[in-house]
Amino acid sequence: MKKRPAKTQKKTRASSNANTKNSTTKTSRNKPRAKKSQKNTDPERLALSKNDILQFCDRVLKKWQQDPVSNGRNVPAMFAVRTSVLFSDEQSLKAIWSEITSWVYQLLYENAQAQARQENLEWAKTFSKIKNDKV
Repeated sequence: MKKRPAKTQKKTRASSNANTKNSTTKTSRNKPRAKKSQKNTDPERLALSKNDILQFCDRVLKKWQQDPVSNGRNVPAMFAVRTSVLFSDEQSLKAIWSEITSWVYQLLYENAQAQARQENLEWAKTFSKIKNDKV
């Protein structure tokens, strides 16, 4: 199969683009524009499935069961969490675990501030002043 010279290809593409452009321009004037689908960009929205959460619980249990003496209280608690996930419907799980995710972000933020206050860092003092001024 012989290839066309590059100039011929460019002419062909240009002419086909022109024809396509003209034909779509005429029809698109009469049609209302479709709205762009809005993606849910909420970082706290749970995208994991019930099985994903159960697998996570199983991984944690497997890790903790390697040292049952140190994790004697943790293992039964995680079994309780796993059981509650198992018996919850998908919609409830999404609501509950979205809240848990939100709490984790908040706790990480507050923990970072507490650590900084313990280390007597200047930014922690500033954040504490801002928080107290709002209250």
